[in-house]
Amino acid sequence: MPTTVAIRFPLGRYHATPWDRSVNEGAAEWPPSPWRLMRALVATWYTRWPGLPAEELDALLAAIGRPPTYLAPPARPGHTRHYLPDLDHRKGETGRTDLTLDPFLCVARSDQLLVQWDADLNAGQREVLAKLVELLPYLGRADSVCEARLLDQDPVCDESWWHPGDLGDQRLRLLAPSLPISRAALEVTTVDVRRQRRTLPQGTQWITYVRAAPPRRERIRDQEPATVEAVRFAIASSAPLRSAYGILLADDLHRIVARELAAAGVDDDRRRDLLGTGGAMSAHSHAHWIPIAAGSHRGAAVESIVLWIPRKLRPAEAAGIVGLRYLSGHRRGGGDSGGYDIHGYPEVRLVFQAAGSIQQVAPELCGPSRRWRSLTPYLPVRHLKREPFGEFLAQDVHTELRYRDQFRDLAAPAVVPAETSDRMPDRWAQEFRRYRLAERLSRSRPGLGLRLDFGSEVAGPLLLGQLSHFGYGIFVPDAPG
Repeated sequence: MPTTVAIRFPLGRYHATPWDRSVNEGAAEWPPSPWRLMRALVATWYTRWPGLPAEELDALLAAIGRPPTYLAPPARPGHTRHYLPDLDHRKGETGRTDLTLDPFLCVARSDQLLVQWDADLNAGQREVLAKLVELLPYLGRADSVCEARLLDQDPVCDESWWHPGDLGDQRLRLLAPSLPISRAALEVTTVDVRRQRRTLPQGTQWITYVRAAPPRRERIRDQEPATVEAVRFAIASSAPLRSAYGILLADDLHRIVARELAAAGVDDDRRRDLLGTGGAMSAHSHAHWIPIAAGSHRGAAVESIVLWIPRKLRPAEAAGIVGLRYLSGHRRGGGDSGGYDIHGYPEVRLVFQAAGSIQQVAPELCGPSRRWRSLTPYLPVRHLKREPFGEFLAQDVHTELRYRDQFRDLAAPAVVPAETSDRMPDRWAQEFRRYRLAERLSRSRPGLGLRLDFGSEVAGPLLLGQLSHFGYGIFVPDAPG
């Protein structure tokens, strides 16, 4: 009679680096190896149930010593990046840090990992195993909080389960203890293995696991059509929010909308598609956050902000966004400090104005027109090298146009700086904060005002250059003269 344990990860994440891999390789062990499972049971005995006689634990380990089979739910890889100070780092300095990855797997909170041993346990052994897995606090790294239980009814394995063997569509290898099981071998630390100059812990072996390829899931067509391309809010505040600080408003609204979509149950793939996060490839068709000022003159105040998503929102997704009311540059601080205020970012009230197509919501951005001028500075993507300044700007703008589907076939426009100087940033652009909320001043990009003259009329919106999704490189039609 088989013995099956079900394991769930209530935080939705599983952290575990395979034995022979570096953490900076970004790999995660899935499913958990037999070696990891057995060591977890021993660790739980030590820390959570020391009153269990060692003989009973040893008998249980011997009974379930053969490699189990697994039914592993879908898991998507992810990672975070951490820059840790090295030995030469000094407080207050930049640099001298080492990049460390924290890889993990995203597992649905409701999904269960099934582990099944071909072991006929007696009643006493089942009671011991049931209590041990119930006491198991985490599996893998301590971040991988888990809930485990012994099943009363054991499911039947089929080809979708990972099992030891050589024939299968998918293959992987997992570390397993050798028979007979030695608790002393399971208790050895990684440091001890390295000191012994061994590549594997003593008393272990690699086991090849195989399974049939899972059937491809057909994408279900959306029942709710995506129809909302743009949303517009008027900006009301006690102190004017200058256009020079518009990126603060755009960046903060991006953060809040991402949170609203997650709270509304929008899945990760859909959020990446809409917001362009996680390296999503979208040909610049993901969300743009466009602060619109009363003009391009010095000190102009932001009057409204437009959220433009060419891939369009579904009505249920737009419903949570149009209900937003307040944004603020005030950040809470620890202790009794009361927090702090971000310079140039007063508290603002969002007043919903319109939702629909971009032509309906923001006609001043759409043209069509042959001539366009900068409403906010254009931040070049390339670095200026030993080439004429005019050629550098023309090539950079033309390259940006080719990255956008609607402008890909256009002939290169004539590009003229708004100021006669060939310096970057020019005087007008210098007034603007050109880096995002989470970035330092050292990340500020150079920029300048431009005028573009196309050979024929072009319909906008025309948003180009670095940070064009956060309010930079906004061009508006320019009247001839």
